[in-house]
Amino acid sequence: MAGDDASLSVDAQAAKRAAMRRATLHLVVGVGALDTVAMLGYYYIFKNAEARAQTIFTGVWTVLTVIVVMVLLRRVRRARFGPRMRR
Repeated sequence: MAGDDASLSVDAQAAKRAAMRRATLHLVVGVGALDTVAMLGYYYIFKNAEARAQTIFTGVWTVLTVIVVMVLLRRVRRARFGPRMRR
């Protein structure tokens, strides 16, 4: 079973946990960095812009966030389940 760690040695379990922890940290930092840049851009560039421009910026920001989460969450899942993960 993919989620069963009973068959892994202690070293393999520790390596798997470290890989999952690292991938999760990358996910959190990636989303945090994107949001920081987007918030600064919104505040300094789009704060006094037209409502249409603000809406487009927010839509692009949302799409970029979804893309970053999908890519980095795939890495977390790959660290957890290994190469047997379905696409």
